[in-house]
Amino acid sequence: MLEVCFGDSVKGALAIAQHCESGVIGGAIGFITDKKGLPALFAKRKALKEYRRKQAELQKQAVNLGSTREDIVGISLLLSQGDIDAPICIEDCPRKGCIREMFSFDRYHEQMELEDSIQEFWTDCVNDLEKLKSNPPQIRVWLDSTPDAQCGLLFLADLLKTGQTEIHVVALPERVTRQDNSVVEYRGWGEVEPQLYGSFLENETVLTKREVLDLAGRWQLLKAENAPLRVVENGSVISADISYYDDLIRKEYPRDSCIIAQIIGAALGKQKVLMGDVFIAKRIQHLIANGELVVSGKTGDGFYRTVVKRAE
Repeated sequence: MLEVCFGDSVKGALAIAQHCESGVIGGAIGFITDKKGLPALFAKRKALKEYRRKQAELQKQAVNLGSTREDIVGISLLLSQGDIDAPICIEDCPRKGCIREMFSFDRYHEQMELEDSIQEFWTDCVNDLEKLKSNPPQIRVWLDSTPDAQCGLLFLADLLKTGQTEIHVVALPERVTRQDNSVVEYRGWGEVEPQLYGSFLENETVLTKREVLDLAGRWQLLKAENAPLRVVENGSVISADISYYDDLIRKEYPRDSCIIAQIIGAALGKQKVLMGDVFIAKRIQHLIANGELVVSGKTGDGFYRTVVKRAE
């Protein structure tokens, strides 16, 4: 069975989840403190100890998905944005252009040669798409509430509607109660620990042929509208203007001034804008050009370190 997801980070998590009971899972943690010397060292050791304790607890709950990395398919095409009517091909096309815009955005003035990375990423996307076009007998879709995932499911239904592929769906609940009775809220599968993926298989359902055709029909409608943006409202994907999220971003305008990275973080965290940071950054660019925000300085290189304030 092919495991289908809608983001590169989820693709990596699924690869770990396939064999997570082995206990050999790499990881990294960030550590920030204003302490120095021995107090900083002790605080670091305490944080590492807590991290290892949590990892040990996760390993007790780990459920292997099995299979191999070659069975993981990533539809990482940003289908909630841009032209969806044009064909997807290995050469330049509108969809590849959308990916290039995302990769090349100057967040922190990273000095990298990006074209090779973009081409490698795009080739992987197209190769994964070819696996689906071969009409596999079964696929399992890891679905969450993000617009890219919701659009991805419609895209898949349209792609497979005439074949015999059985489409299984594992939908991520918005809230999960853990064994210690704590409640966790998830934005998407990228926030779920790989050891826990297998525990969600009890939510797995199989789409009927009628459901697949209905989903495919919705995708055809969205393609005909071919809006600049697609969003999720009341559980359904609809076409929207590119400014759809602007009012949520406006709620995070600074009282005085702040760097753009703070507005982006607040829009993602507090306002729960279910888009990537680059999308929000590009909307902030528009709001600056529109005169709503004024650039007042920089704290470093790159757009995210630009200091802005409300226009007077």
